[in-house]
Amino acid sequence: MKALLYYVLNYSFPKLEKEIIKILENEKKLVIFDIGCYRGFFTNSLLKSIKKKKYKFYLFDINKNVKKYIANLLKLKNVYYNEIAISNKNGKAKYNYNRFFESSGSSLSSLYKNDIGWVSSRKLILKILFLSTKSFIQYQVSTITLDSFLKKNKIKSVDVIKVDIDGSEYEFLQGAKKTLKKNKVKMILLEIIAKKNNYFKKERKIINFFKKNKYVLFKKRKFWQASLFCNIKAADCLFISNEYLKSKSLEN
Repeated sequence: MKALLYYVLNYSFPKLEKEIIKILENEKKLVIFDIGCYRGFFTNSLLKSIKKKKYKFYLFDINKNVKKYIANLLKLKNVYYNEIAISNKNGKAKYNYNRFFESSGSSLSSLYKNDIGWVSSRKLILKILFLSTKSFIQYQVSTITLDSFLKKNKIKSVDVIKVDIDGSEYEFLQGAKKTLKKNKVKMILLEIIAKKNNYFKKERKIINFFKKNKYVLFKKRKFWQASLFCNIKAADCLFISNEYLKSKSLEN
Protein backbone atom coordinates (compact mmCIF):
# COMPACT_ATOMS: atom_id res chain seq x y z
CA MET A 1 0.00 0.00 0.00
CA LYS A 2 2.81 2.44 0.89
CA ALA A 3 4.51 1.65 -2.41
CA LEU A 4 1.23 2.43 -4.18
CA LEU A 5 1.02 5.80 -2.39
CA TYR A 6 4.56 6.58 -3.57
CA TYR A 7 3.72 5.83 -7.21
CA VAL A 8 0.45 7.80 -7.05
CA LEU A 9 2.31 10.85 -5.71
CA ASN A 10 5.00 10.55 -8.38
CA TYR A 11 2.63 10.11 -11.31
CA SER A 12 0.02 12.64 -10.12
CA PHE A 13 2.22 15.74 -10.17
CA PRO A 14 4.17 17.29 -13.06
CA LYS A 15 7.89 16.54 -13.15
CA LEU A 16 10.87 18.06 -14.94
CA GLU A 17 11.91 14.74 -16.52
CA LYS A 18 10.14 15.71 -19.74
CA GLU A 19 12.29 18.85 -20.00
CA ILE A 20 15.44 16.76 -19.56
CA ILE A 21 14.36 14.12 -22.10
CA LYS A 22 13.60 16.84 -24.64
CA ILE A 23 17.03 18.46 -24.16
CA LEU A 24 18.80 15.09 -24.49
CA GLU A 25 16.90 14.17 -27.66
CA ASN A 26 19.89 14.40 -30.03
CA GLU A 27 22.56 13.08 -27.68
CA LYS A 28 24.00 9.72 -28.77
CA LYS A 29 25.78 8.67 -25.57
CA LEU A 30 24.60 9.40 -22.03
CA VAL A 31 26.01 9.13 -18.52
CA ILE A 32 23.32 9.65 -15.89
CA PHE A 33 23.48 9.72 -12.09
CA ASP A 34 20.36 9.06 -10.00
CA ILE A 35 21.25 10.09 -6.44
CA GLY A 36 18.54 9.09 -3.99
CA CYS A 37 17.10 6.66 -6.55
CA TYR A 38 14.74 4.80 -4.17
CA ARG A 39 12.44 2.76 -6.48
CA GLY A 40 14.12 4.03 -9.66
CA PHE A 41 11.28 6.28 -10.82
CA PHE A 42 13.61 8.83 -12.45
CA THR A 43 15.82 6.18 -14.07
CA ASN A 44 12.82 4.29 -15.46
CA SER A 45 11.34 7.52 -16.87
CA LEU A 46 14.53 8.26 -18.80
CA LEU A 47 15.11 4.68 -19.92
CA LYS A 48 11.72 4.59 -21.65
CA SER A 49 12.80 7.52 -23.83
CA ILE A 50 16.44 6.66 -24.56
CA LYS A 51 16.29 2.96 -25.36
CA LYS A 52 18.17 3.34 -28.64
CA LYS A 53 20.99 5.42 -27.15
CA LYS A 54 24.18 4.18 -25.56
CA TYR A 55 24.00 4.85 -21.84
CA LYS A 56 25.42 4.27 -18.39
CA PHE A 57 23.29 4.80 -15.29
CA TYR A 58 24.80 5.13 -11.82
CA LEU A 59 22.20 4.76 -9.07
CA PHE A 60 22.78 5.70 -5.42
CA ASP A 61 20.84 5.14 -2.22
CA ILE A 62 21.51 4.25 1.42
CA ASN A 63 18.17 2.64 2.16
CA LYS A 64 18.98 -1.06 2.66
CA ASN A 65 15.73 -2.08 0.91
CA VAL A 66 16.44 -0.28 -2.37
CA LYS A 67 18.50 -3.04 -3.99
CA LYS A 68 15.42 -5.28 -3.73
CA TYR A 69 13.11 -2.58 -5.14
CA ILE A 70 15.26 -1.99 -8.23
CA ALA A 71 16.13 -5.63 -8.92
CA ASN A 72 14.73 -5.46 -12.46
CA LEU A 73 16.76 -2.36 -13.27
CA LEU A 74 19.93 -4.05 -12.08
CA LYS A 75 19.42 -6.83 -14.62
CA LEU A 76 20.03 -4.28 -17.38
CA LYS A 77 23.43 -3.79 -18.91
CA ASN A 78 25.22 -0.58 -17.88
CA VAL A 79 23.06 0.10 -14.82
CA TYR A 80 25.19 0.25 -11.68
CA TYR A 81 23.99 0.51 -8.10
CA ASN A 82 26.00 2.03 -5.23
CA GLU A 83 24.82 1.74 -1.63
CA ILE A 84 26.62 4.87 -0.50
CA ALA A 85 25.68 8.49 0.25
CA ILE A 86 27.04 11.26 -1.96
CA SER A 87 27.91 14.02 0.50
CA ASN A 88 30.62 16.49 1.54
CA LYS A 89 33.17 13.98 2.87
CA ASN A 90 34.60 10.50 2.38
CA GLY A 91 33.83 8.47 5.48
CA LYS A 92 30.81 7.68 7.62
CA ALA A 93 27.60 9.49 8.62
CA LYS A 94 24.38 8.86 10.50
CA TYR A 95 21.36 8.11 8.34
CA ASN A 96 17.79 8.82 9.52
CA TYR A 97 15.62 6.03 8.13
CA ASN A 98 11.88 6.73 8.07
CA ARG A 99 10.20 3.42 8.90
CA PHE A 100 6.63 4.66 8.54
CA PHE A 101 7.06 6.14 5.03
CA GLU A 102 10.57 5.49 3.76
CA SER A 103 10.27 7.43 0.49
CA SER A 104 10.09 10.75 2.40
CA GLY A 105 12.45 12.04 5.05
CA SER A 106 14.94 9.17 4.94
CA SER A 107 18.13 11.22 4.82
CA LEU A 108 21.41 12.28 6.38
CA SER A 109 19.47 15.42 7.28
CA SER A 110 17.09 15.38 10.26
CA LEU A 111 14.82 18.04 8.70
CA TYR A 112 11.76 15.80 8.30
CA LYS A 113 12.45 13.82 11.45
CA ASN A 114 12.42 16.99 13.58
CA ASP A 115 9.29 18.50 12.02
CA ILE A 116 6.51 17.55 14.45
CA GLY A 117 3.77 18.69 12.08
CA TRP A 118 5.11 16.63 9.18
CA VAL A 119 5.58 13.47 11.28
CA SER A 120 2.23 13.63 13.09
CA SER A 121 0.16 14.49 9.98
CA ARG A 122 1.72 11.71 7.87
CA LYS A 123 1.32 9.19 10.66
CA LEU A 124 -2.34 10.17 11.03
CA ILE A 125 -2.95 9.48 7.33
CA LEU A 126 -1.30 6.07 7.65
CA LYS A 127 -3.34 5.24 10.76
CA ILE A 128 -6.54 6.02 8.85
CA LEU A 129 -5.34 3.56 6.19
CA PHE A 130 -4.46 0.99 8.89
CA LEU A 131 -0.78 1.09 8.00
CA SER A 132 2.32 0.89 10.20
CA THR A 133 3.49 4.10 11.90
CA LYS A 134 6.85 3.00 13.28
CA SER A 135 9.22 5.85 14.10
CA PHE A 136 12.53 6.91 12.52
CA ILE A 137 15.63 4.90 13.35
CA GLN A 138 19.26 5.87 12.80
CA TYR A 139 22.17 3.83 11.48
CA GLN A 140 25.63 4.47 10.13
CA VAL A 141 26.32 4.59 6.37
CA SER A 142 29.31 5.16 4.12
CA THR A 143 29.74 8.50 2.35
CA ILE A 144 31.80 9.75 -0.59
CA THR A 145 32.02 13.08 -2.41
CA LEU A 146 30.98 13.38 -6.05
CA ASP A 147 34.50 14.61 -6.82
CA SER A 148 36.01 11.44 -5.34
CA PHE A 149 33.50 9.09 -6.97
CA LEU A 150 34.18 10.47 -10.46
CA LYS A 151 37.93 10.29 -9.93
CA LYS A 152 37.80 6.77 -8.48
CA ASN A 153 35.65 5.46 -11.35
CA LYS A 154 37.47 7.45 -14.05
CA ILE A 155 34.29 9.21 -15.20
CA LYS A 156 35.22 12.24 -17.29
CA SER A 157 31.78 13.83 -17.63
CA VAL A 158 28.13 13.37 -16.69
CA ASP A 159 25.12 14.43 -18.75
CA VAL A 160 22.51 14.50 -15.98
CA ILE A 161 22.59 14.23 -12.21
CA LYS A 162 19.30 13.93 -10.33
CA VAL A 163 19.58 14.63 -6.60
CA ASP A 164 16.75 13.77 -4.20
CA ILE A 165 18.28 13.59 -0.71
CA ASP A 166 15.68 15.34 1.46
CA GLY A 167 17.57 18.23 3.01
CA SER A 168 21.27 17.44 2.43
CA GLU A 169 21.55 19.35 -0.86
CA TYR A 170 24.22 21.84 0.16
CA GLU A 171 26.42 19.08 1.60
CA PHE A 172 26.18 17.31 -1.77
CA LEU A 173 27.29 20.48 -3.56
CA GLN A 174 30.23 21.00 -1.20
CA GLY A 175 31.53 17.61 -2.27
CA ALA A 176 31.07 18.45 -5.95
CA LYS A 177 33.05 21.72 -6.11
CA LYS A 178 35.86 20.48 -8.36
CA THR A 179 33.45 18.66 -10.68
CA LEU A 180 31.23 21.70 -11.19
CA LYS A 181 34.11 24.15 -11.43
CA LYS A 182 35.50 22.09 -14.33
CA ASN A 183 32.04 21.98 -15.93
CA LYS A 184 31.95 18.19 -15.97
CA VAL A 185 28.16 18.00 -15.52
CA LYS A 186 25.72 19.35 -18.12
CA MET A 187 22.52 19.29 -16.05
CA ILE A 188 21.63 18.85 -12.40
CA LEU A 189 18.05 18.28 -11.25
CA LEU A 190 18.17 19.19 -7.57
CA GLU A 191 15.32 18.93 -5.09
CA ILE A 192 15.74 21.77 -2.59
CA ILE A 193 14.09 21.30 0.80
CA ALA A 194 14.19 23.56 3.87
CA LYS A 195 12.11 24.96 6.70
CA LYS A 196 9.57 27.43 5.31
CA ASN A 197 11.17 30.44 7.01
CA ASN A 198 14.61 29.44 5.70
CA TYR A 199 13.71 28.16 2.23
CA PHE A 200 14.42 31.25 0.13
CA LYS A 201 17.71 31.85 1.93
CA LYS A 202 18.82 28.28 1.17
CA GLU A 203 17.58 28.43 -2.42
CA ARG A 204 19.40 31.72 -3.02
CA LYS A 205 22.59 30.29 -1.53
CA ILE A 206 22.37 27.29 -3.86
CA ILE A 207 21.56 29.42 -6.93
CA ASN A 208 24.57 31.64 -6.16
CA PHE A 209 26.75 28.55 -5.78
CA PHE A 210 25.72 27.38 -9.25
CA LYS A 211 26.05 30.87 -10.71
CA LYS A 212 29.62 31.06 -9.40
CA ASN A 213 30.34 27.82 -11.27
CA LYS A 214 28.68 29.08 -14.47
CA TYR A 215 25.35 27.28 -14.21
CA VAL A 216 21.91 28.82 -14.64
CA LEU A 217 18.55 27.92 -13.08
CA PHE A 218 16.67 26.73 -16.18
CA LYS A 219 13.37 25.55 -14.71
CA LYS A 220 11.77 25.35 -11.28
CA ARG A 221 8.78 23.34 -10.11
CA LYS A 222 7.26 23.81 -6.67
CA PHE A 223 5.40 20.95 -5.06
CA TRP A 224 2.83 21.92 -2.49
CA GLN A 225 2.27 18.40 -1.14
CA ALA A 226 5.55 18.57 0.80
CA SER A 227 4.32 21.67 2.66
CA LEU A 228 0.97 20.38 3.87
CA PHE A 229 0.46 20.53 7.66
CA CYS A 230 4.14 21.17 8.36
CA ASN A 231 6.98 23.70 8.32
CA ILE A 232 8.69 22.34 5.18
CA LYS A 233 8.92 23.89 1.72
CA ALA A 234 10.31 22.16 -1.38
CA ALA A 235 10.94 22.59 -5.10
CA ASP A 236 12.69 20.80 -7.96
CA CYS A 237 15.28 23.01 -9.68
CA LEU A 238 16.92 22.18 -13.00
CA PHE A 239 20.36 23.77 -13.39
CA ILE A 240 22.21 23.72 -16.72
CA SER A 241 25.78 24.75 -17.43
CA ASN A 242 26.06 27.98 -19.43
CA GLU A 243 28.32 26.25 -21.92
CA TYR A 244 25.82 23.46 -22.60
CA LEU A 245 22.93 25.91 -22.66
CA LYS A 246 24.59 27.90 -25.45
CA SER A 247 25.52 24.78 -27.42
CA LYS A 248 21.89 23.63 -27.45
CA SER A 249 20.49 27.14 -28.08
CA LEU A 250 18.16 26.76 -25.13
CA GLU A 251 16.19 29.55 -23.50
CA ASN A 252 15.11 29.52 -19.85
